Amino acid sequence: MNYFDFYGLPVKFNLNVKGLKAKYLAYLKLNHPDFFVNDASKYQDALDKTSLNNEAYLCLANDSLRANYILKLSGYEFDEKLPSDFLMEMMELNEMLEDVKYTASVEQIKALETNILGYIDTLSSEFSKLCTEADTANKDHKLLLSTIKVNLLKHKYLLRLKETLANIAPQ
Repeated sequence: MNYFDFYGLPVKFNLNVKGLKAKYLAYLKLNHPDFFVNDASKYQDALDKTSLNNEAYLCLANDSLRANYILKLSGYEFDEKLPSDFLMEMMELNEMLEDVKYTASVEQIKALETNILGYIDTLSSEFSKLCTEADTANKDHKLLLSTIKVNLLKHKYLLRLKETLANIAPQ
């Protein structure tokens, strides 16, 4: 059973997160292990159900994790290959990051951070549009799923750059 089936939800990139949380809490109230402490077999079953409920909720409540999960359900292998044109674009950011490691001027750090955040905002906007399009597309939308996968990889890459910058920036 997949996480969407677990909650009786359609497989969609855009979910009503409040509705998902309500289903999560309702399921938790019915199957919490504390209600079955006097019956070992029911306790273990409740523990297993609660664990699945927690895993499903954590995955589906997060946009990126949910998108990765949908890609996995769709049969996509989630490799780490980024398009070469994107990597070429990122060379400049990486060079700026290297410069900041040694010079660490506040202006350079802020400029680099602004640059990275601009890329992240653009990708987030694209991601939102792609997900909406995928939710309304016909069944066969492999190219769209592939584009979403690449978007997620780019986003992950930029988040690592942002984290690297945060670790070297003076506090």
